[in-house]
Amino acid sequence: MKTDRITSTLVELCEIPSPSGCERHVADYILSRISALGLDAVEDNAGDNLNGDTGNIIVRVDGNSSSSLLLTAHMDTVMPVGGLPDRINVNITDGIVHTDQNSILGADDKAGIAIALELLHHIVETSDYIHSLEIVFTVQEEIGARGAAYLNKESIRSKQGFVLDGDTPVGTVIVSAPHKLRYDLVVRGTAAHAALEPEKGINAIKAMSAIVAELPCGKIDSKTVTNYGIVKGGNATNVIPDRVELIGELRGHDLEKVQYVQKQIDETPSRVLACSGASAEIVWTDLYPGYSVSLDELCIRYFASACKKFDVQVDYITTDGGGDANPLNGSGIICVPFGLGMKAIHTNQENIKLADLYDAFNLLLECVSIKS
Repeated sequence: MKTDRITSTLVELCEIPSPSGCERHVADYILSRISALGLDAVEDNAGDNLNGDTGNIIVRVDGNSSSSLLLTAHMDTVMPVGGLPDRINVNITDGIVHTDQNSILGADDKAGIAIALELLHHIVETSDYIHSLEIVFTVQEEIGARGAAYLNKESIRSKQGFVLDGDTPVGTVIVSAPHKLRYDLVVRGTAAHAALEPEKGINAIKAMSAIVAELPCGKIDSKTVTNYGIVKGGNATNVIPDRVELIGELRGHDLEKVQYVQKQIDETPSRVLACSGASAEIVWTDLYPGYSVSLDELCIRYFASACKKFDVQVDYITTDGGGDANPLNGSGIICVPFGLGMKAIHTNQENIKLADLYDAFNLLLECVSIKS
């Protein structure tokens, strides 16, 4: 590892805004670096099919084994608070990479990309014995792991791997994550003039309020949580609104309990609106499946062995969040998010220690190296 290079790579990547669906400039940066190394990359058509400007980028590197490992990192970030700037101002203070606090940093997941690119440099520049690798830079992770879900899994021959996207300490891997569903609830009433003929109207907002009062919300138990976060409806104070939409989510580790709560949510609108004259429709979207990876799996054993070599305490984490590992595990590719040490992600206080970045790279290199 060349610390100056991986540092400058991280800074250059973080300076490029790349909210979900707008990853083109980061993709071009990655493709330029890969081409300079004499390696080939393929970009799929996820951008066209997911209403974005960029597809997933896949790089394959032959190693010294017949089997291969998958590594992934995502190119998108959440939308910076205050909108999309032309450039993000990145600073380094006392070995910590951060912004001027007018924007997110985007180390989630530019740190993962920087580590993957440095690994490619290391492979080209050395004769180390490594596993064959498939490295995928995905799109639209922040809005439901859409790029990883779209990825043609039949084209990936790796059966195990690592997702380089952990806002957890170095030395941790996330071995369990929840199922996640989204629901769109639309309530329809009857429009009327609110002052002249209010008796002819059925107020959809009032009807929705009655439903919301009965909907499950918050932590259902230690493994299940649901929330509604977006409400849209009405266009004038003198018109009784005839349509309102509520968008919510449901996530949990126990699929049976998730389905039980889903049924409760499904049944609430019709029960509440039975005599109101209003109607409701609810549509569910499976965003990604949950997963639980056994500690006996090969990728976990590689990780534990690497941590032991560097005297790093191993920690196996269960999260209530989700990401690219969810659809990948759901398709049969066993992989775990790899702790990189990012802190305060999705906020203007986001930061990462360079020491953590370097340590994470060394752990990853050990994980993909073939032991003699």
